Amino acid sequence: MNFYEKTSNVIPTLTSAEQEIFNYVIKNLHVVKNMSIRQLADKCFISTTTLFRFVKKLGYEGYSDFIDDVREAEYESRRIDIPNIVTSDDYRDSYLKNVIEAVKVITDEKIDKFDKLMSRNPNIYILAEGLSFEVAGYFKRLLVSCGYNAEIPGEEYEFKSVLKKIKRDDVLLVLSYNGNNQSVLHRIERIFAISTPSIISITRSDNNAIQNMSDLNFYVFADEIEYEGEDITSRIGMIAIMETLMYRYIARGTMLPKL
Repeated sequence: MNFYEKTSNVIPTLTSAEQEIFNYVIKNLHVVKNMSIRQLADKCFISTTTLFRFVKKLGYEGYSDFIDDVREAEYESRRIDIPNIVTSDDYRDSYLKNVIEAVKVITDEKIDKFDKLMSRNPNIYILAEGLSFEVAGYFKRLLVSCGYNAEIPGEEYEFKSVLKKIKRDDVLLVLSYNGNNQSVLHRIERIFAISTPSIISITRSDNNAIQNMSDLNFYVFADEIEYEGEDITSRIGMIAIMETLMYRYIARGTMLPKL
């Protein structure tokens, strides 16, 4: 049983403070894997006793067992080997696990914040490139079907049009698996030179630039795959997150914007 499988059932029971610790670990696996219990406690501004209780709550006997699974999770997140990933007998299980984990780690606090932002009936501008840009097209259709005004500025002239009308109450929906896409970051900077809309982003779970700029971030898990120089890492986690958020929002009914 890996780190995500072991902790998935416990995540809903975490307090907000414990969730912050968990989020720090997930977003900084590459750093946490080498930390002592005292170093991690200091980073999270808690005592070693509190951290030890947190580790026990996750289902570990001690910190060493916990950090062993963190190291394994970090190693797995860096593997890029398409023949091994796709031809592996358990790839389907891994694929489904990634989708399930992306949804399971969405906290009630994040859902409430998403609902609050969407209840303002904002104009939504979707920033994305590559495979994420293809996902953006589906997101636009989903949002428009729910009554929102949504745009995907792909070409420069479309983006310049956004710059002329974007306002503080609007929302930037930023899709970037690695979270460090320089072109997308540059566009965010150009927008923020004019206005400061809220940013909702979907990125991978490690610490990245877009995540750090966001008012609300959802993170996905995937086996990173590059084939003949092209990134073909699955974006199904992004779709699962957005559908989960929007379907739940639709179910509330009274919070939907007027069509």
